[in-house]
Amino acid sequence: MVALFAAGCVTDGENDSILVLAAASMTDALVEIGDAYEAESGVNVTFSFGGSNALARQVEFGAPADAVIFAGSGPMDQLEASGDVVAGSRDDLLSNRLVVIGGMGASALSELAGLDELDGRIALADPALAPAGFYAKQSLESVGLYERFESRLIPTLDVRAAVGAVDTGGASFGLVYATDASANSGVEVLLVVSEDLHDRIVYPAAVVEGSGRGDAAAEFLDFLGEDRSLVIFETYGFEVPGG
Repeated sequence: MVALFAAGCVTDGENDSILVLAAASMTDALVEIGDAYEAESGVNVTFSFGGSNALARQVEFGAPADAVIFAGSGPMDQLEASGDVVAGSRDDLLSNRLVVIGGMGASALSELAGLDELDGRIALADPALAPAGFYAKQSLESVGLYERFESRLIPTLDVRAAVGAVDTGGASFGLVYATDASANSGVEVLLVVSEDLHDRIVYPAAVVEGSGRGDAAAEFLDFLGEDRSLVIFETYGFEVPGG
């Protein structure tokens, strides 16, 4: 189930509101940027956050949306192939890092030397639902550990849920994005996973084909690429172009 957030108050008129489906890992940053955009433009931005693969399937099944922002190339490649996003509107906004987290103070470990030191239950976003889980699976496969750990993996709906599993003690470790780790005071980063072990983590955005508010959606996506928005993204730990 995805969560709905509205940035600011709703304005009157269909053309004064857009719906953006976005990766759960972007929640805090996008809500803040959405508030700033509404204050400037008068256009209300409503977000629906969740696992990127699941959101892409919603668009393919005809769910109403004006723009999409995913955590990974795969879901956007899928929508481009199916013609569900406007040709030429795709833009890679940001990147991120994959990290291993543990519960704050729950372990004597202050860091891990490698993925082979993971024990107990390991939370990750379900690879079928969210790219964060795909990157985590890729990393474990790259070092020959996925089959060894498979019975101890806890797949969750999205990366935020994986962080929550570690925070509440449901898992000893988690493989999550650095941004989500920094957003939760109940977990700590024990290892930054080498980028050589997985595909590059990118956040592509695009306008949904046939939304009826394509111009407004495109203007919002342009706003996300402006310096003032990129500063906010950096504050939440995202890597920005040229940063």
